[in-house]
Amino acid sequence: MEIFIFILIYVAILYGIYKFALSKNREPIGWIIASLIVSPIIVFVVLACMSTLSKKKRVKRRKY
Repeated sequence: MEIFIFILIYVAILYGIYKFALSKNREPIGWIIASLIVSPIIVFVVLACMSTLSKKKRVKRRKY
């Protein structure tokens, strides 16, 4: 039962990192993988110290 609670909390922290990376206009999957390798708390602190990126402009492709 304790392992289930641990996994649930870990997944909740990863979801929080996902949403926080999205709010900073960063790539969320990369930050989640980094948090799995290092530590979610360290990744969260690094994300908090980073500035928000401007939104990228989409390039319209021509249809041939």
